[in-house]
Amino acid sequence: MTIGEGMERRRGAVFALFLLAALAMRWPAFGEWNYAVDDQYFALVGRRLLAGDLLYVDIWDRKPPLLYLTYAAIAWLNPSTLAYQLVATGFAALGAWGTARIARLIAPFAAALMAGIAYLALMTRFGGGNGEAAVFYNPLMLFTAWSIATSIDRLRAGELPRRVLLGMLSAGLAIGFKQSAAFEAVFFGIAVLILLGRAALGWRALALAAIGAAPMVIIGIAYAVMGHFPALWQALVLSNFGRAYDPGRIARGLALAGLLLLPFALAAAGYWQARSARPAPLDFLACWALAAIAGVAIFPGLYLHYALPLLGPLMILAAPLFARPRIGAIAFIALIALNLTTSDIFALPVRAKARPAAAALVAQVRAVTPGRHLLVFGMPSWLYAEIGARPPSILAFPAHFYEGAESGASGIDEVAELARVLRAGPETVVVQEPIPAAPRNEANIAQLADYLRQCSQVRRLGVYDHDGEKRMAIYSSCARVGPVPIAAPVR
Repeated sequence: MTIGEGMERRRGAVFALFLLAALAMRWPAFGEWNYAVDDQYFALVGRRLLAGDLLYVDIWDRKPPLLYLTYAAIAWLNPSTLAYQLVATGFAALGAWGTARIARLIAPFAAALMAGIAYLALMTRFGGGNGEAAVFYNPLMLFTAWSIATSIDRLRAGELPRRVLLGMLSAGLAIGFKQSAAFEAVFFGIAVLILLGRAALGWRALALAAIGAAPMVIIGIAYAVMGHFPALWQALVLSNFGRAYDPGRIARGLALAGLLLLPFALAAAGYWQARSARPAPLDFLACWALAAIAGVAIFPGLYLHYALPLLGPLMILAAPLFARPRIGAIAFIALIALNLTTSDIFALPVRAKARPAAAALVAQVRAVTPGRHLLVFGMPSWLYAEIGARPPSILAFPAHFYEGAESGASGIDEVAELARVLRAGPETVVVQEPIPAAPRNEANIAQLADYLRQCSQVRRLGVYDHDGEKRMAIYSSCARVGPVPIAAPVR
């Protein structure tokens, strides 16, 4: 037995290898709470759920509940930033392990390991170096893909294995983290029905649909029982149709495609390499990659981390290329080197500045906000948790107040809502300069500017996130300190 064969049989050892690789690629941001705007908001919402807030009713976002329940569970165990970063690292390693398991179906073991490590390197380059939603749900989708890819012959014979049913449940759970996972989930369901052929008629088709939909149906029933189904529907469905398309969408899309050019090329070359052997799952895996791409392309806005669901299927398809002597190793090394050296997580001088700068921001805000009546109009939202303040509005994610593309999407009149918050008299307001939005919600920016004229103190500090330095203005002594009632938002 060779060393590779022995390691392949020890799945725990393979996972440990990926975990070590994940730690090596993600450690520079550990403990840095301001590294990414999304992750810190997920963590804030998790904390608020533990404090008794109800998602979509007391604190708002458009992502499904399982993401926030995951963050709440982590905060219940340990409320630190490092805690969710370490859990996310474990999920990243699990995604790499799943990538390698599927890649092994079409490539040798060593090449499958390379695919898993490449997945981790690409994660750090495409905004998955912390706690983005896809870090948590990618392993669920990988399990679904594995369940089908390893059951193709049985499905063609008219059988519906239990692992495929579990796989559809796993895809349903992934939708509970982010709605865009539905594109892949629908593809998986259609693929199973096509493979089953005539045997898919009747209860089998219904069973697949019911199992995949079960997690979100249960969530919907729970909100209906509580009397808040309209709020759930507005957040998860209507708000996504209410968002305006980003005016820079085409430019962002071209930039994202450029960054993905090498992964796309390696996946295409790997697929071509494997065509002669024609392993059974190859075409299914290629169609999965296309479905994942479609799920990204349909978004109103395109950001770097939207590419995260593509990384698993692309690196699986690249595995046969990695297996080629010399050229495979060159392609693998080039991919790793390019993506790690251009990843913001390894901008070590910036990472070294980030923690003390964030600590200085917290100290300043805490010092000038004795009543803990804070409004964060520009990032970062985690300041509420750092100083023990309750967000003054259901719209706790600052961008919902200042982004023009978000106007009206929440179902809440954000102009009237900000007016209500300002009437309550926040003693401190934190604003990013300049406001990071195009188009901007000019009505809200104007009414905030009027309010800030009464603030007697202002201090500007620099903080750092994954994009580099940001300038924050801390306006204080804006209102008398005292109890401030928080009324219901204006819908």
